[in-house]
Amino acid sequence: MARKKPAPPPKHISDVFYAYYDVETKQLLSITNEKINLYKDYLEVDYDTYERLVSGKEKFSDYLLGLVKEGETTSLQLISAVEQAYNFKNTMLEVVTENSVKDPELLVEWNGPKKEWNFFLSAAAKSRLTVKLDNAKVLFFIILENDYDFLIRTIIIDSNDLFSKQCIGVAFESDFELKIDKINIATKLIFESQKLRIINDNN
Repeated sequence: MARKKPAPPPKHISDVFYAYYDVETKQLLSITNEKINLYKDYLEVDYDTYERLVSGKEKFSDYLLGLVKEGETTSLQLISAVEQAYNFKNTMLEVVTENSVKDPELLVEWNGPKKEWNFFLSAAAKSRLTVKLDNAKVLFFIILENDYDFLIRTIIIDSNDLFSKQCIGVAFESDFELKIDKINIATKLIFESQKLRIINDNN
């Protein structure tokens, strides 16, 4: 009678996986089971996230990096962008900032002379999100620059309007909004890149 070969030891699954990202755009660039030198900045993620991404069940574009406040601690975490469009948590917001991104998915314009906010989506964003966010409401939050828990107002825009129109304009409602140096505008983690443009009388 032939002797059975001993079974090979179970495959070891690493306890640590690495999600490499772009600091400026907060886009996910690579995910690995070991450290690599190609990219500098990374987060440690769990096996389930790693497996969904390497198997193709989810796309890199489905995730963004965002600051998450838990109790007294704020940390940078990898978060599903599409889930955040539907399941709002006020601790998972992305502040729209002035930056050097050339073609952001979302451009928010603060227009002081006209006293209004203007919202623009790129063609790439419209193509990527039209199906995922069909008939959804996209929320923007005006908050104090030094106190993210102080909500000044919420702007609600129908996603289909964002997709079908070149620009959505929303008038200011309060004197707070006239002071762009004292406030921030934030949204949920939906967009792969974003940018704030400030229009003053001297622009």
